Amino acid sequence: MTKTIDRLSTELAFSLQGEKMVSLITVDAETKLPQLSVVSWVNANLEGTQIKVALGHKASSIHNIQSNPNVIVGMIGEGSCYSVRGKACVSEVIERTMKLCVVTIDIEEVENVMFYGGKVIVEPEYEKTYNPELAKKLDTEVYELLR
Repeated sequence: MTKTIDRLSTELAFSLQGEKMVSLITVDAETKLPQLSVVSWVNANLEGTQIKVALGHKASSIHNIQSNPNVIVGMIGEGSCYSVRGKACVSEVIERTMKLCVVTIDIEEVENVMFYGGKVIVEPEYEKTYNPELAKKLDTEVYELLR
């Protein structure tokens, strides 16, 4: 059986200070099946007890969380893969350059889910393919909300 802990390690929390691609798994409000989204506007508190992500106000994940607050964040860090389970709540709509909601996840369990004998040696990278000035403006606004 894999050892679980109730918070992110300091290194994992530090790695979630923005520009990190993570998976957000929610329970679909209608079908009750798992739904996977990938997000990059993410921030963890340094105590490792909470993760915040920003989503567009019409994201299906928001409706799902309002229906069922149980979520999993899938992340890569410290050379491994982790399942971070918790309870989420959604903010009111926040109007900036775009309409957003902040999802706050109170962490209940962190589990290393990497297969035996495996180690991640290169983490995934991505690039934003839309207007660079808009991307910078959005990032600045969003990370002010997440901190």
